[in-house]
Amino acid sequence: MLKSGTPVDALVAERMGLGLSELTQEKTEEYQAAAFRKVLHYVKENSDFYRKRFSAIDPEEIRTLDDIRRIPCTCESDLAGNEWRFQCVSPSAVHRIVTIPTTGTRGKQKRLSFTKADQQKAVEFILRGYLTMECKKGERMLIFMSGGSPGSIGDLVRQAVEPVGMEIAVFGEIRDLFAAYERLMEYRPEIVEAIPWHAAALAAYGKQFGNPEKAFIRSVNLSADVVPDQITERLRRLWGCTVHRHYGSTEMCIFGGVECVHHNGYHLRHSDILYEIPEPDENGMGEIVITTMAHEAMPLIRYRTGDIGRMIDAPCPCGAKVRRLEKIWGRDSSILKINGTPVFLSELADVVYADDGVLDFDAETCENGRLRIILRSLPECKIDLTGIQSRLEKIAGAQSTGLDKSIIWETETFRGFPDGYNLKKTIR
Repeated sequence: MLKSGTPVDALVAERMGLGLSELTQEKTEEYQAAAFRKVLHYVKENSDFYRKRFSAIDPEEIRTLDDIRRIPCTCESDLAGNEWRFQCVSPSAVHRIVTIPTTGTRGKQKRLSFTKADQQKAVEFILRGYLTMECKKGERMLIFMSGGSPGSIGDLVRQAVEPVGMEIAVFGEIRDLFAAYERLMEYRPEIVEAIPWHAAALAAYGKQFGNPEKAFIRSVNLSADVVPDQITERLRRLWGCTVHRHYGSTEMCIFGGVECVHHNGYHLRHSDILYEIPEPDENGMGEIVITTMAHEAMPLIRYRTGDIGRMIDAPCPCGAKVRRLEKIWGRDSSILKINGTPVFLSELADVVYADDGVLDFDAETCENGRLRIILRSLPECKIDLTGIQSRLEKIAGAQSTGLDKSIIWETETFRGFPDGYNLKKTIR
C-alpha cells in the first residue's frame, strides 16, 4: 500500500527537484511562486496580450500565493478570436492546435496551441496516472474515446501507456452502444477508459446478460466530463471493478489530476499547473482558476475554468501531503433551479443514475420556465420514476406536488449516442 504518495506525486516531486518524502504543501507553494514569476516574465516577453495586460506588473514582486491573487484573471472571452495574441512561439513550433466551442460566447470558438514539449509533459503525467491504477505488463486496455488523429485523447493515452507493455486498442467515442459492447466482450480488457455517461450505459446494457464483462474488467478510468458519484457506484457494483476519476481540460493539455487507490480527491500536476479557488464560499466551494506554468506555446495566466470545486488540505490516506482537489461539481451554467433550490446537473445525474434502468438522460429548460427531464432506457427495461422523484425531492427540498408543477418527465427508448452529442452533459 502507498505510504508517501502516488506515482503522480513522485513525478511532481521529481520536476520540483525534490524527493517524494520532501514533497509538502509549503515546498510546493515555494516552487509555484517561483514558477509563476518565471512564466510571467515569459508571457510578458512573448505574448502580445499579456505584454499589454501586465505592463505595470513586475514579476519579481511575486513572492507568495497571496501575491499571485493580485494578478488579473484571464477569461475565455479574452481568448476566443484572439488566440494569436496569446501565442508565445512561432507557428512552426506548434505541434497541435485544438479548436473547441466557448461556453458563454455564442458562435465563437477558442483555439489552443501546444508544442511537442507541452504534449510530452502531459503524456508523462498520463503514464504516472495509470501506474497509480497499478496497470501491468500484459494487460489489455480498451479506450472508448477519440483516438483517430495524432494528439487526440486516445492517441496520447496510447503513447503514454505503451512503455508499460500493455496491449491497447482505441474504439473511439461510443455512438453505437451495441457495437461498443460487442467490442468490449471480444477484446476482454482489464482496463477501460471512457466518458462517464458512456461507461454507465455500457454497464446498464450488460446487466440484461448478467454483466459477463465483470469477469475481466479490473479498473475503469473516467474522464472528459464531471463524474457523478452514482456512475462510479454503478460501475463498481455491476462490474466489480475499481473506478478512478480524472480531471482535466483542453487548456491544461487535457490531463490535470487523477484519483489514487483511496479515491480521496484528485492528485494534481502541481509542478506544471497552479490550481486556485480564489473566491470560495462558506463551504470552500468556488470556481477553479488555473495557470499553466510549464506550457511553451500558449501559457494561460489565472484562467477561469468555469468549473466549480473544493480543495482538500488534509493528507491523503496514501501519504501524499500536498493539496488535492476534492471533486468537480459542474459549472455555473450547469446549475438548475428546482422549486427555487439550486441543483447541479451532476446532482440530478446522481438521482437519475441510481436507477440501473436509465442508460442516458437529458435536462432542458422550457419556454414557460419548467424543466423537462428525458430518461432513456432499453425497451425491455423499466424505470422507477417514483423512486427518481423521491430522491430528487430530498436534494431539492420539494414535495412531489411541487416537482409536478416545475418538472415535465418524459421517457424514451435508448437508440445510441448521436454524433457530437453527450460528450459533456449540459442543460439544453
